[in-house]
Amino acid sequence: MIIYSERVCLPDGIRPAYLIEENGRIKAVAGKEAGLKADVDYGNQRIIPGIIDTHNHGAAGYRFDDANEEELKPLLKAQAAHGVTAILPTTTIVSQFPILAKLAEETLDGARIAGIHSEGPWGARVGEKGINTGYPPVDLDHAKKMIEEAHGKLVLVDIAPEVPGALEAIDYFVSQGVTVAAYHTNANYAEANRGIDHGITVATHLGNVMTGLHHRDIGTMGACILRDEVDCELICDGLHVCLPMIQLIMKMKDHDRIMLVSDNGAFLGAPVGHYKGGKKNENSDRAVLEVTPEGFVLSQTGRLTGSSMPVLYGIGNLVEKLHMPLEEVVRMSSANPARKYNLKNKGELAVDKDLDLVVIDEDYNVVATYVEGRKVFDRAVEKSPFNESFLQEYKID
Repeated sequence: MIIYSERVCLPDGIRPAYLIEENGRIKAVAGKEAGLKADVDYGNQRIIPGIIDTHNHGAAGYRFDDANEEELKPLLKAQAAHGVTAILPTTTIVSQFPILAKLAEETLDGARIAGIHSEGPWGARVGEKGINTGYPPVDLDHAKKMIEEAHGKLVLVDIAPEVPGALEAIDYFVSQGVTVAAYHTNANYAEANRGIDHGITVATHLGNVMTGLHHRDIGTMGACILRDEVDCELICDGLHVCLPMIQLIMKMKDHDRIMLVSDNGAFLGAPVGHYKGGKKNENSDRAVLEVTPEGFVLSQTGRLTGSSMPVLYGIGNLVEKLHMPLEEVVRMSSANPARKYNLKNKGELAVDKDLDLVVIDEDYNVVATYVEGRKVFDRAVEKSPFNESFLQEYKID
């Protein structure tokens, strides 16, 4: 198969190019002067590398926390409809690990599962107000169970480094080849540095649910920016982290150490309106949640509880509002996570890489998505799936 566009985002810049695919890989890249006959010609629409979302809890009315095997298939299809070609499903529910590990070995009509991300369970802080909700005691037997149940697919575990026993847990996961992130933490600068010294090399959604920058103690956020070995997840929807702070981060942190993430949940693709928060939230400010016209998910007190905006929306923010070059931004959504998590065949539109790509329009909406040479979403003939039973059960107005 040969795919052509006037604007292909290649490692050396954006230019007209033919992508020549064979057996799911890019066999060759040719310039416009080659004059080849394309099987698919996308004209002037932009082609970017497939997005690798390493922090994603769900989509389209489905959650990685509780979706069964059949429900995971439309969930992964919905991810592809938003430009995600590879994903680290994010959950702390260990009973889900075997199902996710099984599907990671299968070729599905959607995003490829590239590993499992466990956001916790040992965190110490919830929300931008820094509410300390307590945490389960660190249990190395539970840590071992996490490894066992994931069948080699657990690639990222998040821990608050100041929690008693956290350093021993970090040591254990690192010894098992699992990447460790600092998350939901009240750690000061010194405590965060101790965690990094023990092997933390990722900041979970930098700036969110962590001690922030202050002129007397720069906290976990400052430690993760300063330490060169730490790769930083960053949500670029403009509310989780305001655009001026994103600008500041971009000036301080090597762009090769930034990974764009969504932190999406079931509300990705959900209609604007109010929703029931579910039984576990019925006595909290999350008893009713609002999906705003901007795509944010807010509690009754206005607290952020997630985003319904995909990584692609953040890419648009960085290009259109912060005036960053598209070819630089997509490194942060594709090449950087591919490098971090050793996805050697992914992350760039280059020879010998998987043909993972997204065709986007001028408003940063998905036209088509390809995973390993297969077209898994085509806006011209299909819509992104959504779980209608979720709307029936949870939507209020």
